[in-house]
Amino acid sequence: MSRADWQRCWRERRADAGALACVVLFFICFFPQVLFGNRFIIAGDALYYSYPLRTVAWRMIRHGELPLWTPYVLSGYPLLSMAQVAIGYPLTWGYLFLSGPWAEQVYVLAPFLLAPAFTYAYAREIGRSRLASLLAGLAFGYGGMMCGFIANSGVLTNSLMWAPLVLLFIDRARRRALAHCLFWAALAYTMSVLAGHGQSYVYVGVLAFAYGLFLSLASSFGQQDRRAWFAWSNWRPLIVALGALLLAAGVAAFQLFEALRAARRSARSALSYETFGEGSFMPRAALLSIGAPLYHYVDTSAYLAPLVVLLAIVAVVCARRGRTTHDARLWFWFAIALVAFALMLGTHTPLYRLVYRVPVLNSFRVPSRHTFEWTLAISIIAAYGWDAVATYFARRRAQTTRARKLDLFIALALLTLGILVGIFWWRATNTPPVPNPSIYTGLLEASYWLWKLAFTVVIIALVVWCFHVRAARTRTMLLVCVVLLACFVEQSATVACWWGARLSLPARRLQLVSPTTRYLEQFTPAENRVYTRAGLFAEEFKASPQLEAPNLPAIYGLHNLAGMEPLILERYSRALGGVGPDSVTPRAGLPPNDDLFTARSHVLDVLNTTHVVSFVNLKTFEDPLTYRDGIGLSVVDLDFHLPPGANARLTAGGTDTDQLALVTSLSNSMDEPQGAAVVRLRLHTADGRIIERDLRAGLDTSEWAHERADVRAIIRHGLAPIYDARPGDAPNSFPFNRYWTRLSLDAPQQFNQIEVTNLSHEATLTVWRASLYNSHAGISTPLAADIRSEFWTTVYERNGVQIIHNARACPRAWLVTGAEAVDGEEALRRIRGESAHKFDPRRTALLEVKPDELPQLPSGELPAQSSARITSYEPNRLLIETSAPTATVLVVSEIFYPGWTATVDGQAVPIKVADYLLRGVVLPAGAHTVEMRYSAPAARTGAVISGCALLLLCALFIYQRRTAVVSDEAHTTRR
Repeated sequence: MSRADWQRCWRERRADAGALACVVLFFICFFPQVLFGNRFIIAGDALYYSYPLRTVAWRMIRHGELPLWTPYVLSGYPLLSMAQVAIGYPLTWGYLFLSGPWAEQVYVLAPFLLAPAFTYAYAREIGRSRLASLLAGLAFGYGGMMCGFIANSGVLTNSLMWAPLVLLFIDRARRRALAHCLFWAALAYTMSVLAGHGQSYVYVGVLAFAYGLFLSLASSFGQQDRRAWFAWSNWRPLIVALGALLLAAGVAAFQLFEALRAARRSARSALSYETFGEGSFMPRAALLSIGAPLYHYVDTSAYLAPLVVLLAIVAVVCARRGRTTHDARLWFWFAIALVAFALMLGTHTPLYRLVYRVPVLNSFRVPSRHTFEWTLAISIIAAYGWDAVATYFARRRAQTTRARKLDLFIALALLTLGILVGIFWWRATNTPPVPNPSIYTGLLEASYWLWKLAFTVVIIALVVWCFHVRAARTRTMLLVCVVLLACFVEQSATVACWWGARLSLPARRLQLVSPTTRYLEQFTPAENRVYTRAGLFAEEFKASPQLEAPNLPAIYGLHNLAGMEPLILERYSRALGGVGPDSVTPRAGLPPNDDLFTARSHVLDVLNTTHVVSFVNLKTFEDPLTYRDGIGLSVVDLDFHLPPGANARLTAGGTDTDQLALVTSLSNSMDEPQGAAVVRLRLHTADGRIIERDLRAGLDTSEWAHERADVRAIIRHGLAPIYDARPGDAPNSFPFNRYWTRLSLDAPQQFNQIEVTNLSHEATLTVWRASLYNSHAGISTPLAADIRSEFWTTVYERNGVQIIHNARACPRAWLVTGAEAVDGEEALRRIRGESAHKFDPRRTALLEVKPDELPQLPSGELPAQSSARITSYEPNRLLIETSAPTATVLVVSEIFYPGWTATVDGQAVPIKVADYLLRGVVLPAGAHTVEMRYSAPAARTGAVISGCALLLLCALFIYQRRTAVVSDEAHTTRR
């Protein structure tokens, strides 16, 4: 372009540049604490998923390794299949030259700047005025989807923000060269796909296809000649839409193929209808979330600024009455809004049953995320409404020749009033969230609605008076202020209550390493896998976290059995007791997985789990406490029952204590006399002594139904001190009592274990709650049933967090002389200790082969001179030296996954599924070198397709550029 062309372009686009400058100003004002206050909004998924895994992936790239596999989470997982890590997405490339937190911050913040700009550009493309387009951009970019409760993860928003740009070039295809539009639409949608969130880019793709189809059909229907149906020009929008989808899929094939392979093997390979509908809006909640997202949301909301909603209504009414220029696209967006709102309701509407039958769409849960289409549609419709209102007032001004001198002063006064109301509303909303911290504000919802009503009235009056101002430049500046103010106040206050301020993290917090991680760093990661058995968000906002939740230990090089991954492998999930994506918590409806720590289970043994990190008593979250006489007790009941003569063990704290508090009750104890010893407690001290205490009927514990008329008539003991009482039956004719006792244990000392024995011949004891207490320091330690086998010992306990060591853990690679042919279900039962057949992983390998395919092995003890040693450990490659005088099976405690290949002394050999989860290689007698490599065949195939698609895109770019140059030269010649 010549200098004159640049000058002409600047004159034409100067006002657009001003509008985009307003977007930047809005962004800066929205995030001052982030841009200038050294705060990070990367919490939730960004902190526990994207940040650690991207750190690992880009560290590998900097070291010259392909990020194909990671050993740092889930005992090994295909890293490239984690599409949300988005290695191919340019906005994650900041990890190459920025610190991890800042690189993630850039990724998270980008949609708040780009989504409004892209939406503005699309609205201008369809003929909306600059102010209307600015309103649409801010409404969508800071609406309930793009600026919702989980928007600080950046995962959804980075895929969704490209939608307006894709639509822009689909729309432009009606007037511009096909190659030009196809290239840019494909590039925009490629960015959406490379951003990695499948649900989001599928929704964008469906919307793009629907838009292209609509424009093509509208063009064909708009012409009376039937031959128009076959006119190439009419179908160009659909061709661009389909071409963009195909080219984007091709460019991202290296990532998509690997993700699809993992998805087929994941616990989410198919969703039940109940799971598919998780995250549906109730109809009432959906409506309320439009106006009060702080109180009504799922993980997104349907929020739009009140001015936007009102203008959308105006647009539809005016279009229906024929008072605006006919534009079929308005009705397209109206239909999209209606369908999206219905889809947001999920299982609360019959429509969702039909969606469940649609392939691809039935792979995604959380219907509330259709707020994407809803907020985009209403934002665009509102732009039509703004222009309708502007046209109306322009006619009014033309009919009135006399200027009203007070209009400007009234407008300025209303603007000042709007700012003041907004400030006070913002402050009222950001009061501390007491007593209900889950709402994140201390402002009552009724008061919130009153503030909103007052602010909305002022904004509407301000809009009306601003349109009355006759000076065009002054009017425009005032209306810009109105748009910015209307879109800013409520959402800024809401986000500040969430991750914008209250739930943001200081820079120092992201640099902290927990004491448990420091402790574990002393062990060689390749020989000691750890299991961070803690809830994903357990320590998220603590100033000094005591442990790292999955996936954060990956940053420090720890090999973790745990990990956060939506596509957790189904076998892995089942082996750990049906855990969900966090690899810790069993899915809804499944029992607790504490049996992993019993003697019969070998799951953690075969996975080389030498250490487990958790909160005390193997809790995944720190128990909240309730207090009685100054002693803290867990609010979660133990609720374990000891029949007559039975015994059980309780855990003991790692701190000095001198008192034991118990909440118990007896059942069927009518014959126990007053003062009779019914329970014996044996407390094992750290120095090997045993302290005994008894619980006595009527003094320390009593019958739960003591006050029932028939029991009271015959019971032989009285009431012990009552802890609490609740209705004993439906009519509440008697109380269900639980009893409180507090036993002295002499001087403060540490206890390793507490044995509880029921001495009664008839009564059953229920232990509801128990705590050790240090009366000098005022420290309470809640107790739990000790489910651990004797192979687990506590090696670290401090500040409510513990590390336990597994003496029975298998090494990372070992040899066995025996093998059994089993199917997958039997192998699972064996390693979980649920089979009638005993299993010793150090003697026998469970191979999933036919019986006649079993190798010839001697069985029995492994000869003493045998060994297996990992000499080189890289994420994508293992080198193992073995030696044995007999034939053996090498069992490698790494997850079996297609794509791993093995060679023995340079000769290719098959890798067999061993022990349900692991890799097994049959070896002949002698010394051998075993090499395992991850070849990522799906990614390699996809990379070929990606290369071809990129070449096609490049060719398309060159072609459209040459066409544009020829067109410019012809235009210059004509001039």
